Amino acid sequence: MRAWVIGAVAAVALPVAGGAQLRSSGAISMQRVDGAWRPAAFLCDSTDHDWAIALSASDAQGRVTLTSYAKPGLATHRATVRVGPGDAGMGHVWYTLTNVEGRAVGAVETVNPQMVEPGATTPTVVSLRYGPTTSGCRFAAQTRVLGITARRSIQVTGNEREGYRYRSYNHDAALDEVRAPWGGRDTRASVSVDGGRVVDSTRSRRTFQFERDGYVYRVATSLDATQAGGSVQVWRDGRMLLEEPFAAYTAAM
Repeated sequence: MRAWVIGAVAAVALPVAGGAQLRSSGAISMQRVDGAWRPAAFLCDSTDHDWAIALSASDAQGRVTLTSYAKPGLATHRATVRVGPGDAGMGHVWYTLTNVEGRAVGAVETVNPQMVEPGATTPTVVSLRYGPTTSGCRFAAQTRVLGITARRSIQVTGNEREGYRYRSYNHDAALDEVRAPWGGRDTRASVSVDGGRVVDSTRSRRTFQFERDGYVYRVATSLDATQAGGSVQVWRDGRMLLEEPFAAYTAAM
């Protein structure tokens, strides 16, 4: 599918009240911009188009930038909008996106976190519309990591008591959408591994490890915005076969 080109750079102000679903007090979202890590409000990894979208944090003038990452390769395009107050209904909240002239150009749809019974650890954004195009956003209850590399998307879900699940989604594969509980969005995974565990956990960093058929998958993220970063690694017989850094990610603290 053709990558979504947002257009000219434009900025977005988060609503003063009612924006809890666009951010999450229990998560950190970061994106790499011009070689440096910057805070983000959320990451939308599209389940029905070949791109991911990040909404940046506000700048000193209360502006925020929408950045689209084309898959694969993650070529970027940016745009400016303003985010209006939330409009709630039927367990969802919609935030209108307007351009600098005040004309509506899109919307962000979120699920009320209280509707997610297993717990919503990351922002509950499930769709983003810009212009005529609406993108479904990958979301699952108990998401611990959602990140994008130049070649794939990575998701870790679950908890220590019930176990963690690793999923990767190759950007060059046609992955059908699947139904997800609690209003979530997902696609068929390229690789799925259960039984993961946390092998490194500090206040500033967390690493999950999964093992299957002799392969070891490790997903690491920083929880410190001043030292942001993350990656996925694949190992076999003590030798690292693959390492891909995240260009943007959300991680539960």
